[in-house]
Amino acid sequence: MIDGEIDVSEGVDTGNDMDPENTAFLSALSDEDKAFASENGWRGVGNVLESYRSLQEQLSGSLTVPDKTASAEAKAAFYADISRNWTPKEGYQFKLPDALPENFPYDQSFAEEAGGWFQEAGLHPDAAQALHDRWVGKMAEQFASHEETAREASLKQTETAEAAHLALVKEYGEPDSDSYQNVVAKADRAISGLKSAGVDLTNWFSEKGALTEAGKDGLQKVIDPVAVKLLAFVHDSAFAEDGLSGLGEGPGGANPFDKGNPNLRLQSELLESNPARARQLIVSAGRDPRMFGL
Repeated sequence: MIDGEIDVSEGVDTGNDMDPENTAFLSALSDEDKAFASENGWRGVGNVLESYRSLQEQLSGSLTVPDKTASAEAKAAFYADISRNWTPKEGYQFKLPDALPENFPYDQSFAEEAGGWFQEAGLHPDAAQALHDRWVGKMAEQFASHEETAREASLKQTETAEAAHLALVKEYGEPDSDSYQNVVAKADRAISGLKSAGVDLTNWFSEKGALTEAGKDGLQKVIDPVAVKLLAFVHDSAFAEDGLSGLGEGPGGANPFDKGNPNLRLQSELLESNPARARQLIVSAGRDPRMFGL
């Protein structure tokens, strides 16, 4: 190399080193640009132009990403265009996440419906699967919570029933004994009698777990011994052989059929709901039941 001159052959494939045009092109480059030119095989202006034309051809069929100034419509159109490449026309094939509860009620029909929404939105299959897994995971958490709550409620009811059973057995004897069966029967008859008198407490006592449906052994399971004894007390205190005694009377125990102080509203209610008790009160008032259609 002659002093004062640039060695353009060092590290660069110059091709024809004697070509003045190529020599001038490379001589004008910095060391960094010379290395870049060498990596791309550029030996002169012609090579650069040829590479540029090739790049234009490659970019002519590519999509242009909207910049931050693009409109919402332009961005939506761009996403719709590129999403066609990955959105499955036959629908998403979801895989179930691991560690789901054994009896988890997976909703296949809803999964298919949600898959249709994902398809309309143009979600990538990986994104759709991720959303599916989050949804199923949330449902599994709620299902497990409900199962635990139901299990705890069932366990509590069982423990309460056992405690009530022991309390009644201690006072009345075993469930198949006459005294035990008698108190339960009284409670049941009291509910029926009150209902026929227009006082329906069936749901109220049922909510409190006073009596449940009979089990396989034919016996009713008692949950609340106090409620059962209350109903038995009502039975013994308010029922007579031929109807209600003490119920269906006016304020202060007044007879609604008394000629001197009749209660027409209570008369009508008794005649409709408990004709036997109405007859008893009519006779007690010294009147003829036939006058009231009995």
